[in-house]
Amino acid sequence: MPVPANRRIALTLFRVCLTSLLIFVAACGGDSAPAVAPDAGQTRPDAGNETPDAGEEIPDAGSETPDAGEEIPDAGSETPDAGEEIPDAGSETPDAGEEIPDAGSETPDAGVEPEVSVIDNWGFEEWPGALPERWFGSKSNITSDSVQKVTTNAFEGVNAVRLTNTSGTHRRFTTGAKSMAAGRYACTFQAQGTGDVRNAFFDDDYSSYSSYTAVDSATWTQVAYSFNLANDVFDTFELIFSIRNTQGEHLLIDDVRCTRAAEPCDAVTCEAWERCENATATCEPLAGRCNDAADCSEWQACDETNTCVVAAGRCTRHADCAGTPETPVCDTASHLCVEGDPCAGVVCNHPATSCNPTSGVCELSAGACFTTYDCVGELPACDTATGRCVSADHPANIIRNGGFESWNTYNIPYHGDHLIPDYWYGLDNGVADPGTEIKPSRLVRYTAAVHGGSSALQFVVPIQVAERFTLEKFNVPSGNYSCSYRVRGHGTLRHRSYSSAGWSPATDFLTVDSDAWQPVFFRITGNVRDWRLFFYPSRSEADRDHLQVDDVVCTKD
Repeated sequence: MPVPANRRIALTLFRVCLTSLLIFVAACGGDSAPAVAPDAGQTRPDAGNETPDAGEEIPDAGSETPDAGEEIPDAGSETPDAGEEIPDAGSETPDAGEEIPDAGSETPDAGVEPEVSVIDNWGFEEWPGALPERWFGSKSNITSDSVQKVTTNAFEGVNAVRLTNTSGTHRRFTTGAKSMAAGRYACTFQAQGTGDVRNAFFDDDYSSYSSYTAVDSATWTQVAYSFNLANDVFDTFELIFSIRNTQGEHLLIDDVRCTRAAEPCDAVTCEAWERCENATATCEPLAGRCNDAADCSEWQACDETNTCVVAAGRCTRHADCAGTPETPVCDTASHLCVEGDPCAGVVCNHPATSCNPTSGVCELSAGACFTTYDCVGELPACDTATGRCVSADHPANIIRNGGFESWNTYNIPYHGDHLIPDYWYGLDNGVADPGTEIKPSRLVRYTAAVHGGSSALQFVVPIQVAERFTLEKFNVPSGNYSCSYRVRGHGTLRHRSYSSAGWSPATDFLTVDSDAWQPVFFRITGNVRDWRLFFYPSRSEADRDHLQVDDVVCTKD
């Protein structure tokens, strides 16, 4: 009986829904393996099989997790390996640490150069010109063309020095001057060629020389030298190479190494008034200095500057007893002030001297002099024949009218008649014979205040530029002369001289601002012709009557 259409449609829908349900269940991972399912569609079961595979992958991923878990232990074991690597890195660090010591050993080497050789440019590598840097010091007397640069077969580096002196008279080749610490020094240097060489040094004097070493070799030979510096040397030390009898290639020098032996005191710092004793590595006071009175003599005290000084009530000379007139004599044995006469037994051999009753020492007597420099009182010149200070108009003074006592009217070219001090206002006769250029109206006879006599010279020069004023020229006999003049007022002044010997050095301007007479001293040398003294006044002020000069003197010593 035919199936009704409605039933066929319903059956078809049922089958479709059943198939869809099976596919859904399979997709959800259900255990679906009915005998008809493979026939229902080969692709879908395979896809279903892939899904389980994917499901097996999840377990595999799950098994991978354990593997990953095993890997974690491996990673954990790797951590130890990494930990072992760290030790390796740690062992490498020691290697790097060993490299650091090597670098450290290099540093000493680099540092050693100053220490291993305190001599600058010890390998003659620096050669900026015809001579090696830091060599050919002031005590060298070898000629510069006898010092040559050698650029082949140096002992070390690329350069050496060749020294030539074929004569039997030694010549010195020295280092540049430098400072050196006190201590014992051991030196070596390399020599090659033919000649004799020895060593010494200069600090503030020449040391003794070592014995000559005869060099006669085509190969480098080491020569030794040692010396001792008892004290520090500042900027004057020169190491000396003394050579003679060079021949052939002459004498080649290289690799000059000097080292200072370490001493216990190198690690000790002392005060400026102390020195370190190497025997004990302790600081001890210098002679005359102290930590306390125990470091001084029994008659001394230690003051705040750590200096041993004469204690209160003690003495070393009669002058120390001046405060106790009843005991004016110092007994140098006991360093005590006692009764007596400080001048007893004192004999003064020079007529210008007498015994000072306070000091017991021969000193210039009042009014006595050795030179004009001693005459600082009212009498400005020294008569060395009598050893007495005298006035400016005394014949011992070679400056004519040095006291400006004598004035007369003179006709000055281009300026007419003016009152001028005699023997002054020397005329200008050209560059080779300079003279006065100041206007004569700026020169005034001054009597309001004088240093000596009855008059002085006043400069009225309220201008900024100094104008010269000079003596008339004259000849000065052979000898040394001490000179001076007195100045007061308000302004600036300097002096200078000119003669057949040329100009004297220019002096600085002296700023004057006082009513008191101020001495100015200077010296000249005679045996000259046409000598004259110049004054250069300027910037004078009326508040102190401008500038005044008096008592110009020069006397033979």
